[in-house]
Amino acid sequence: MLNKLMVIAAVFATACGPPARQEPESAPYSDNDYRPSDFEVEEDAPAGSANCPNRDNTVGLNIGDTFPSVQYPNVEWDPVNIKSTCGNKGILVISATEWCMACIVELYYLATVAPDWKDRGGVIYYTLYEDRARQPTSKATLVKLEQILLEDFGYIPFQILSDRTASLPRSLGRGLSLPLAWILDEEMVIKNFSEGTNGDMVSRWMEELL
Repeated sequence: MLNKLMVIAAVFATACGPPARQEPESAPYSDNDYRPSDFEVEEDAPAGSANCPNRDNTVGLNIGDTFPSVQYPNVEWDPVNIKSTCGNKGILVISATEWCMACIVELYYLATVAPDWKDRGGVIYYTLYEDRARQPTSKATLVKLEQILLEDFGYIPFQILSDRTASLPRSLGRGLSLPLAWILDEEMVIKNFSEGTNGDMVSRWMEELL
């Protein structure tokens, strides 16, 4: 039996490439502008972490870079900085949309494996930048999706965060295949990146770090 998220995806999503509307290929559709200041690594390090995020590397979104110290609001609309994940063995960062069928499939897969990863030092930093109407993700969208996860799994495996400015996909500056995924080590250094990821791929990445 199809679950609620799969039904939503089947109705509202047809593909996970760039949006069908005539928007510039360099930036997925959003009503908001990308702000380069979102990608600054702050000077203060979390307590108990000598070098996290790693300050010896270039800050960026490529393999070998230190991932930017982004922060996005959660379902309570409180900011969640990715630096809060520092020290975990593996950090999976996802950038997705509600209208993307592959994103919803991967979301459900991640919900099933997240508890095991968490027990072994792996965390998921999950961001959603557009809802099924291709508008910036609102608090209401986060509430709806987390409620569906709670009903289907009995728990909320990880927070879903709103990247309302689409800062992650916009920073790549080209047409995209979704979902986007980065795997980071305990110092937030990017070990792998890909577009159009799936459960098997991100699982291999995570298992290499756990």
